Amino acid sequence: MYRLENPVRDYAWGSRTHIPKLLGVSPDGRPWAELWMGAHPSAPSRLPDGTSLQAAIAADPERLLGEKVHAAFGDRLPFLMKLLAAAEPLSLQVHPTSERARIRCAEQDAAGIPLDAPERSYPDSSHKPELVYALTRFEGMAGFRDPAKTAIILRGLGLPWLDAVADRIETTATPFQTLRAVVTEMLDTKGELLRHRLRELRAAASTAELRSHSSFAGRRVGTADDPTMVERESVRVYAATAQLVERYPEDAGVFVTLLLNHVVLAAGEAMFIDAGVIHAYTSGFGVEVMAASDNVLRAGLTPKHVDIPELLEVTNFTPMPPPQWASSSGVPGEVTFTPPVEEFELAVVEVHDEVRLESAPQVVLCLDGQVKVSTGDGTEDLPTGTAVYVGGGEGDSSVSGRGRVAIGRTP
Repeated sequence: MYRLENPVRDYAWGSRTHIPKLLGVSPDGRPWAELWMGAHPSAPSRLPDGTSLQAAIAADPERLLGEKVHAAFGDRLPFLMKLLAAAEPLSLQVHPTSERARIRCAEQDAAGIPLDAPERSYPDSSHKPELVYALTRFEGMAGFRDPAKTAIILRGLGLPWLDAVADRIETTATPFQTLRAVVTEMLDTKGELLRHRLRELRAAASTAELRSHSSFAGRRVGTADDPTMVERESVRVYAATAQLVERYPEDAGVFVTLLLNHVVLAAGEAMFIDAGVIHAYTSGFGVEVMAASDNVLRAGLTPKHVDIPELLEVTNFTPMPPPQWASSSGVPGEVTFTPPVEEFELAVVEVHDEVRLESAPQVVLCLDGQVKVSTGDGTEDLPTGTAVYVGGGEGDSSVSGRGRVAIGRTP
């Protein structure tokens, strides 16, 4: 077991308060976007002696990963855990499958593209499925919405060119192909046509938001005149669209967000993003667990490199429901989120006495209160905001005290 010192990534979209508040430190004006807990080579956690967790695992993989995980994944921790705090939208992006990541990473290696080159879309050969657990209200866009619902939302904007899109996606017998064609055309919009349509869209979205709010006036929530789910989503879409155009007045990625599910998580809820699911988180604070990869294909809403041709090849254009992920509850006070991947799962545990830990490589983060983690190595006190790594080769281990912990682990 090792206490971890975890790096902060100060991306421009980050909140200046959420992570400092959890860590019990004063905000310093930086956008504290993510705090990484793991052994990813670009920003590994450090042990008390300054050694990186990545180097420690490479030096003794069977003890720190456990025999089964080491056999399955080699000399690396297969997951990465983060605190994610978004004050502004993240980029519109997609992650690849494992097979495509292996092929494209090898091709970019052969082409001599440096791993840290801005134009390199595949710095590693892994897929990057991810699960987000909300600590506050958390919002994002993920997956293509049911075409009939999208058509209603698009027509509410009153723009002929979006009415035409609504007609196409509502009447098609092949939603996958039609959505792919529509997205390709949207992302290919350039120059003055792009700027003109975005100006039109901003004005229409602002008007439609006000009109939708007015239509809800006097309705009582929970009664027969409560607004429908589509109406409620319409308000969120129109508000988000106006804000996105203001922030990105020349970015065609804004058009694509009109086609996506707008997902709202309450604290304690989660969503799972699999390979091919186009998404952009927009606001909120949460714990994120993912396969240890940095393969990101961006379509827009970012000053970073975009790779639209590759993104179109990777994206799953099949309409889907909002990708919320239900938990399972094994013991009182514990909920576990186990998506269909081998690399990770997330458990959130209310600690009132002693809770046994599974024998697995894991990061234990104290979300509130103060707990103790005990293993064969000894005991570590964990106040709020601190974390330890427990090796997969450990025997009996436990958490005790009073508080709440998030545990990212390989099942």
